[in-house]
Amino acid sequence: MSLLHRLFLLNNNAITTCGVLFLAVALTSSGAFNSYIPRLQSDLNIHIAQTSSSNYPGHNKHDYKSNNHSRKSATTLHGSWLSDTFQSLGLDISLEKMKLNLVQKQDESTKKKKAGTVLRTAIKSYNKETSLPSHPSYTTRKESRGVIVVTPEGVVGDYNHYRTVAMSSTPDRAVSILTSDIVEMLRTAGWTDVMEGDLGENIYVDGIDYTFFEVGRRYKFQTNINNGNAKEEEGVVVEITERIEPCGNLCKLPYINKESLAPKDRFEECKKFLLYLDEKEGLRGWYGKVIDGGTVKVGDQVSALEIAAA
Repeated sequence: MSLLHRLFLLNNNAITTCGVLFLAVALTSSGAFNSYIPRLQSDLNIHIAQTSSSNYPGHNKHDYKSNNHSRKSATTLHGSWLSDTFQSLGLDISLEKMKLNLVQKQDESTKKKKAGTVLRTAIKSYNKETSLPSHPSYTTRKESRGVIVVTPEGVVGDYNHYRTVAMSSTPDRAVSILTSDIVEMLRTAGWTDVMEGDLGENIYVDGIDYTFFEVGRRYKFQTNINNGNAKEEEGVVVEITERIEPCGNLCKLPYINKESLAPKDRFEECKKFLLYLDEKEGLRGWYGKVIDGGTVKVGDQVSALEIAAA
């Protein structure tokens, strides 16, 4: 039984002050506030929604039908790690959000745009020591690359421990995407040191907001065809499979796990950060599976593909 599991067997209705302090020390020193909350095996299974090829006629042309306005996709079904964790601690996640009075301020102008621009592409290479969440040097941050190669198996050279070990490298999480408005909102909310790449995204997009992406819909990344250097049919096509849930490993970021804070305060900062990113779908980013692979580079445009009439 893991340290967290033993700790979570404390009273589900209330956690003592001593328990909070002990837990905070454990979280901030070991990075244990992460994806390893014990789950039923069924929660980790990948359930593929069976979709006949007729739903995507001529998908090479990126022309696909909706089925009664509900686009079928191969999605990963799982319980809410964050909700489970708070419940195990005897905390009501809805009440905790109300206490913090979380407010996300959006740039309304980005909602009207039909295309975004890739500002950053990134990977995190595998290291047998630091790629383990339990390692003191572990970080969610991915390092910038001018171009990345995206395949149905994932981004070449990128490693995600949870996806690889617990989810058998599911193709439904082949690539992660974040919009720039999230970073700006976090900075406005007080986390002024947050940087692009800290949340672990492979592709960082500007000019659109986080609601631009929708589960089940397909998006095309390509060189701006208006410059005459690219053919319209070229590009990487990604289908959004799920929103990314806030992961406790984020609490190892240095501006969350501040050495100047007492353990209890580190725990509160961690809790606030995760709740903020969980407030709305897409604030933590989006996972996607790759329909057509290729390269994505800084400066590429991303736009939603039209859905054929049923």
